[in-house]
Amino acid sequence: MKKGMLAFSLLLALAGRAQEIKIVKDHYTVSGGLLGAANFSKFRITDNSNLDYNMKVGWGAGGWVNIPLGKVVSLEPQLMYNSLRYETDAATALLKNSNVGYLSLPVLFKIHAGKKLAFTLGPQFDFLLNVNDDNNNWGTNDVESFSTSLSGGIELFPHGKLTPYARYIHGLTNMDGTGNPNNVGKYYNQNIQAGLKFRLFGKHVLPDSDGDGVLDKDDQCPGVVGLARYQGCPIPDTDKDGVNDEEDKCKDVPGLTRYGGCPIPDTDKDGINDEDDKCKDVPGIAKYGGCPIPDTDKDGINDEEDKCPNEPGTAQYNGCPIPDRDNDGVNDNEDRCPDIAGDPNNGGCPTLEASKFNASNVQFATGSATLTAGAKKELDKAARILTEQYPQLKLEIGGHTDNTGKAETNRTLSQKRAEAVRAYLVKKGVTEDRMSAVGYGPDQPIDDNATKEGRAKNRRVEFKVSQ
Repeated sequence: MKKGMLAFSLLLALAGRAQEIKIVKDHYTVSGGLLGAANFSKFRITDNSNLDYNMKVGWGAGGWVNIPLGKVVSLEPQLMYNSLRYETDAATALLKNSNVGYLSLPVLFKIHAGKKLAFTLGPQFDFLLNVNDDNNNWGTNDVESFSTSLSGGIELFPHGKLTPYARYIHGLTNMDGTGNPNNVGKYYNQNIQAGLKFRLFGKHVLPDSDGDGVLDKDDQCPGVVGLARYQGCPIPDTDKDGVNDEEDKCKDVPGLTRYGGCPIPDTDKDGINDEDDKCKDVPGIAKYGGCPIPDTDKDGINDEEDKCPNEPGTAQYNGCPIPDRDNDGVNDNEDRCPDIAGDPNNGGCPTLEASKFNASNVQFATGSATLTAGAKKELDKAARILTEQYPQLKLEIGGHTDNTGKAETNRTLSQKRAEAVRAYLVKKGVTEDRMSAVGYGPDQPIDDNATKEGRAKNRRVEFKVSQ
């Protein structure tokens, strides 16, 4: 392993030296970065046709440095940690079910076939680091500590930030390190590695004749030192007003120095120049000294259109607040009963329960829509409230059940119960067109159907009033 580290260190030093050499012509610099890969590995067996290994998946990660040797050929050493998996059904095979770790030093010659494709070829040196056997039968003493392989492959977009690659690694060293003369067959590594390289440094250098940092291909003044923001030309004065473009706020229109190279401005484009405009950043009218028509109450409606200019309101009511005709604290646009003072928690409508009526006392005979005597007594109170106190209210009667039994049966029963309540109230003088009956079945529980108490609360009739 020390030899591998020494070799890679020498290659990095060579890369650093190559990086210092300045080349005037078009070229790629030394580059390098990180890589990660999947290893599809097995042993290739010779001299034993009855022994075979399964192709298994491991992983690898490390770094790389690419040293250009010309426009077509480059040298790329890599330093990786590779984890290879070996599996076979043969009982006496080497590393029957094991993971093996190597410090690998591929030294690749790369042939570039354009910007999108390159071919790699070269040796790989592997230094054994660890052996993890599933059954603790094999260890590092059973495997060769140093081995060599021959590698060949391809890369896509070899000069890109991300470079997919694949290569085949053909082992040249018998990995059987047991020294057992009775072992039949030789074990050679065979690996297909597919991965992704990430470039951390290195670039494509193009000519810059005047040395101003702007490449000739982009430099509109290649013989004069200039700035990149002006395509390699000196700082211009486009409008020839004596104020250069870097200081000229209106570089295409001649102007005055006191206005940053612009004509006398009208910042808000309202036709009143800034020297006379009291609100130069906001469009206005001459009547108000260049300011907008005022909005005294800040409700978004200007005073000339606002019927309540000193009180915030809405456009729907011409700048006046939303009315509350019944003064119950619920605005008319949210009040279900806008002409009758009610409870804000009941949509602005009166709450029947507040008039000594208790909807929970409206009960039925078990499994039917027949009102109990107590229910009729309670509905008598509701009828008096609706006919005497609130003759203008409308009423939705909602029937609800627990979830016992079939849902459709419960909906039918809840509908019949709601209709039974409506029919009784009609008999007591509440006009039919003021009431609707809806059966919700078990769909709107108010408590947990898993308990007896919860189911009892869910079997109920609700009264929702509106105007």
